[in-house]
Amino acid sequence: MTDAISMQRLRADVMHYASMGNHITGSSVDLATAEWIKDRLASAGFSVSLDPWPLRQFHLRECWVEICGRRLESFPLWHPKAMPKPFDAPLSDDPTAGDIALIQFSDVMVTPKSDHQKKIEAAAKAGAKAIIACTPHQSGEIYGQNVIPPHNQRPWPIPVLLIAPRDWHVLTDASTHRDKVRVCLLGDTQTKTRANNLNAKLKRGDRWIIISTPQSGWFRCAGERGAGIALLLALADWASASDLTQSFLFLSNSGHEIGHMGIHHVMEQGCLPSPEDTDCWLHLGSSIGARAFAANDSGTLQPNGPDRDGWLFGSEDMIPTLTSHFSAFDHVRAQVYDRNHGEIRWILEQGYRAFSLMGPQRFFHLASDGPENVDEALLSRLGDAIIKTLENKDNQDERSN
Repeated sequence: MTDAISMQRLRADVMHYASMGNHITGSSVDLATAEWIKDRLASAGFSVSLDPWPLRQFHLRECWVEICGRRLESFPLWHPKAMPKPFDAPLSDDPTAGDIALIQFSDVMVTPKSDHQKKIEAAAKAGAKAIIACTPHQSGEIYGQNVIPPHNQRPWPIPVLLIAPRDWHVLTDASTHRDKVRVCLLGDTQTKTRANNLNAKLKRGDRWIIISTPQSGWFRCAGERGAGIALLLALADWASASDLTQSFLFLSNSGHEIGHMGIHHVMEQGCLPSPEDTDCWLHLGSSIGARAFAANDSGTLQPNGPDRDGWLFGSEDMIPTLTSHFSAFDHVRAQVYDRNHGEIRWILEQGYRAFSLMGPQRFFHLASDGPENVDEALLSRLGDAIIKTLENKDNQDERSN
C-alpha cells in the first residue's frame, strides 16, 4: 500500500470536504472547494489552473414549510423560482386559484421523461401559488434531485418546495381539511454566476493519463463525492512520485447535479489530449468505498461492511486489465459500460479508453451523507487497485493494437 493511499489521509480529506458545507454548483462552498483542490495539486507539483464557466444559478437563503406552528425541513426543486416573501394559503391536492398544491413525484431526477414538468405545469395552470412536493425514498429524508436541460437553467413557473417523505402524512392530513400552510423559498437568481472547473497537468511524455472527478452536489456529499475527491488528491501525490513516462491531466469538474454542465464545458473547449494520445482515462464517480448499513433490533442503522452495490465500468478493451487488478473485490465486477447515467458516458462517447468506479449508497443525495458513510480501508484498497491498473505495462501496447 502506498503512502499516498493511506487510510488516514483519505479519511482526513473526506472529512474536510464534507465540513465545507453544501457543494451546490457555483456556491461559495463550491468555489472554495476548487481552490482547496488547486492548492493541493499545486503542492504535488502540478501546473494548475481554474477554468471558469458561466451559468444561471439560484443561491438559496431560506426554504421551509410551516403548519400549525411546526416548521418542516424543505429544499427547493431546481431550478427554483423564489417568492418575494413567505406567505400562507390553503393546501390542496386538487388545487385551484390561490392554493398551495400538494404533489407527489414518482421520479427522483428531473428529465424529459419524468413526471415533474407535467405535474408542475398543471398546478400552475390551475392557479396554484406554490407547490409542496415529495418523492418517496426509503430513508424518509429529502432526496436531492438532479436535473438535466432545460430545467437546470430554466426556473419552474411557481415555487416548488420538496419535503421529507417522513413528513408527508402531515401535509396529506392538512390538504384533506384545506388547512393553511405557510411556505418560504427565498434566494437570489444570478444570471452570471461563475463555477470553476480545475485543470492540473504534470507534463512528461507525449502519452497521457487523465484522471477526473465531479466536485459538486446538493449537500455535504461525503460518501457521494468526497471519496472521489480524496482519491483524486491521493493519486496526484502518487503520480508526482511515480516513474511513469506518461503525462498526467487531472480534472475536477463542477456542475454535476445540474446536467453535468462542468464536464460538457471541458469537452467543448477542445483542449483535451486526443483519445489516440491517451493511454487511459480514469473517472472517479459516485460513492466509491461506501459503507453498507443495516438496522439493528432497535431500528438504529449500523455499518455492516462495504456497500455491495458498487460498479466498475470500462471500455471493452479495458475489461481484461480491470478484471485482473480488481479480482480481490467481491462487490465490484468489471463490465462494459451499458448505462445512460454518470459522467463516464460522455468520456466513452468521445472514444477514450476509460474506466470508472461509481455506484449508489444508502445516503446518496441525502443531507445525512457524512464522512461516516465512507469505509476508508476499502477506499485505500481500491486506490491501490487503481494504481496497479494505471501502472499496467500493457496500457500503451493495448491502446496501439
